[in-house]
Amino acid sequence: MGDSHELPQNQEQDTVVRNAGRALFTNLEGFGAGRGCFEDDCQSSDKFAAKSIESCTRVCQSLPGCEFWVWGREDGEQKCWFRVADDGREPEKGWVSGAKGCFPPGQIPMERGSPDCWIEGFDFDVCCDAKFGPSGNTQCWDGVFLYDRCCFPSSEL
Repeated sequence: MGDSHELPQNQEQDTVVRNAGRALFTNLEGFGAGRGCFEDDCQSSDKFAAKSIESCTRVCQSLPGCEFWVWGREDGEQKCWFRVADDGREPEKGWVSGAKGCFPPGQIPMERGSPDCWIEGFDFDVCCDAKFGPSGNTQCWDGVFLYDRCCFPSSEL
């Protein structure tokens, strides 16, 4: 994908959707979020540092419950935020917001973690959910399937 000019016309330039009690906190690590998260915890965050605006559109498209994405600058980094509603909409120079359906043509949702690992009833929720602790569900791992290999995608967003 490329620059934001490839996004549909329904993106909202110079618009931010603030938290307003509508932030979507979820595990963003499985999509490749590694920094810029709420309180440095990407397993429970409504935001992350991203390389491109398309990271926002793709993660929102992939998240049940995400209805709006926001792209803007915080603490010197470009970030994405996710919202369940557009309460808190405000004008803000340099920010871009969009509804879940605002994404580049042909973009498909992401799977969390590494799709190569999810066989025979094992999936991200069964193996990688934060409730299992920092190493995931130990019953999922053997010499081939490992937490670091399975619970993170091959590239950071």
